[in-house]
Amino acid sequence: MNLAELDKKYQDVEPAKGGYQPLPDGTYVCRLEKAEVKRNKGNDGLHLALVLTVDEGSHKGRRIFHNRPINGNEKTLAWLKRDLLAIGYTDYLSRLPELLPQCLGQVVKVELKTVTIPADGRKVQVAYLDPVRGR
Repeated sequence: MNLAELDKKYQDVEPAKGGYQPLPDGTYVCRLEKAEVKRNKGNDGLHLALVLTVDEGSHKGRRIFHNRPINGNEKTLAWLKRDLLAIGYTDYLSRLPELLPQCLGQVVKVELKTVTIPADGRKVQVAYLDPVRGR
């Protein structure tokens, strides 16, 4: 297709309205759709990247993107361990890239909560993951 053919139509069309709206704060039952260990943006470290799909309710089908740094900080490791246990991962951290795909499909409870960052007053939405028992 020649882009020049679209010039008139493009000039006449109104820009799309709306856009991405984050999920409201609350608790969601989700299924782990994608999980991988990735390099961070600065390419100087790693993080756990999860994509969870809401499995029930009025937001069914919506996705939650959750990233957790992987480093030697004890507090960070504690949160990483909580996330990994929630998705059913119980092995050594060194085997994470190899075994993480086995967790796909795991059902997880995700609590989304908006918090204020004390240092600069920004509001961000954080996700707390917990396992769903009995499914």
